Amino acid sequence: MAFSLSLATEADTPGLIAVWNSAFWQPGVQAVFPDTPTGREWRRKSFERSMKTPSQHCTHMIVTEDSAEGKKKIVAFGRWFRYGEGEFEMDWSTRWEPELPEDMKVEMVGHVFFDPMARQHSAVMGQRPHYFVEVLATDTEYQKKGLGSRLLAWICEKADSEGLELYLDAGKDAQNLYEKFGFVEQADKKDPKAVAPMLRLAKKKED
Repeated sequence: MAFSLSLATEADTPGLIAVWNSAFWQPGVQAVFPDTPTGREWRRKSFERSMKTPSQHCTHMIVTEDSAEGKKKIVAFGRWFRYGEGEFEMDWSTRWEPELPEDMKVEMVGHVFFDPMARQHSAVMGQRPHYFVEVLATDTEYQKKGLGSRLLAWICEKADSEGLELYLDAGKDAQNLYEKFGFVEQADKKDPKAVAPMLRLAKKKED
């Protein structure tokens, strides 16, 4: 079984959606981002919007399973943003499709899900330049194979090459993985309604 890492294109969007739906099956997530035709269409618009908008400085990186016949299946992906000094915006609709379908409510998407994380993101980073790892997802059938680590290694090396900090919001199950890559929980900045805010300090290659 061979895996490879590459930048995603618009043609890969269906694969990103499939991985998202597999990785984020939990009822709490489904209540916010339902796996419905309109929910999948919203994700498609969001991914493609970021890919088509250079000013977002957004990268979608994919891991594919490569068969001997030359077929490639997307089995994991990461989504991150690069913010220059003063560029971070708390409004989720600057990164995601702002128009929600009927089965997605702004109270859930914004007030319950994105807004608490945005508050702690701002509390930790202020307006310093940094990379924001917003999504790291692996198909449930391919978890525990080190694919998330491959994605993290790539973005950590990228950040180090630019001397930038990295920020992400982490669920309890993922914190140990992030800690292995140098992320540290910022417990004093945590919003009571959000998962753990984690920071990885800037580190030059020669360090």
